[in-house]
Amino acid sequence: MKNLPIIFCHYGFSKYLPYVFDCAKISNPNKEIILLGDESNKEVALRYGVKHFNLTDFAFGDELKTFDNTYRLITSQAFDSYKHGEDWNKFVFRKWFILYNFLVKHGIEKFWHFDSDNMIFKDLALVEHRYADIDFTEQSNGDCIKGYFGNLQTIHRYNQKIIEVFSRKEFLQETEQEMRKNNFPCSFNEMSVYAIFKAEEKFRTIGLAKIVENSFFDDLICRGFGMKMEKLPLGEDVKVVHMNPDGRFFCIEESSGAAIEAYLLNLSWIPIYVFDAILKHFRENCKKPNCAFDSKSKILSEIPVPLKQNLKLLRKKIKKLWQKNRH
Repeated sequence: MKNLPIIFCHYGFSKYLPYVFDCAKISNPNKEIILLGDESNKEVALRYGVKHFNLTDFAFGDELKTFDNTYRLITSQAFDSYKHGEDWNKFVFRKWFILYNFLVKHGIEKFWHFDSDNMIFKDLALVEHRYADIDFTEQSNGDCIKGYFGNLQTIHRYNQKIIEVFSRKEFLQETEQEMRKNNFPCSFNEMSVYAIFKAEEKFRTIGLAKIVENSFFDDLICRGFGMKMEKLPLGEDVKVVHMNPDGRFFCIEESSGAAIEAYLLNLSWIPIYVFDAILKHFRENCKKPNCAFDSKSKILSEIPVPLKQNLKLLRKKIKKLWQKNRH
């Protein structure tokens, strides 16, 4: 099988990008790693040996124009869709059209694609045989398409479904009415359409988090999905993750108590100091020979919290209290 590229899509600059790119290059030195990004993240990509392309160069075609004309933002009142000055919720749809154009132009049929806050610890070429007969893998407990892609046309079909779903006016109106009743942040997003795609179309898929040979790809570190959980010192919920002396990372299966090696950690909504500690541990120890799982190895909650992070949380609490008293 051809050495498949790893492709990220991201607009704007986020502090975690250097950690994600550096980790991917260490774990996959023989793979081409690509970022579809913009000028604000070009420098960081090139610094870590990631090939950079501009999103705008591949934002073309009748299907994307149709989507742009039919898209509408559907959220609860508590949801903030704007990041780096743009509608992030719209971007998570548009990126699939842009990604498809890029793949077609460069003749790429099979590849890996993760969100840009996922840290990869495994040489992915060693596990590609697991997915040789499927169209793509799923992440986030089966809620979205992520990971391995073995059939380019499934992305085209997904894009067509996005356009078709946004033409369902009555359905969208009912969805918006229901969502507006929620008092927590939520939106009609790519995962919402994927659920419809999954129910109405046929394709071959498997969850990345399925345990194979005592290993798995983490779906989302802040959700258990069958693994033991803990809290970081400042209150964030995370899986229990052991940083083994040989540079590997292990989660603990809730039902059996078994240590399961994590080939990837999805660090969405996790503070930057955790990215930093994970990368340092991986870089310093990943070349060591594999050793037995050490149940006494450091876990994420034992990582020291920087003073800056504590002050940031304190400022947020003071601001929240001030806004509450103001009203």
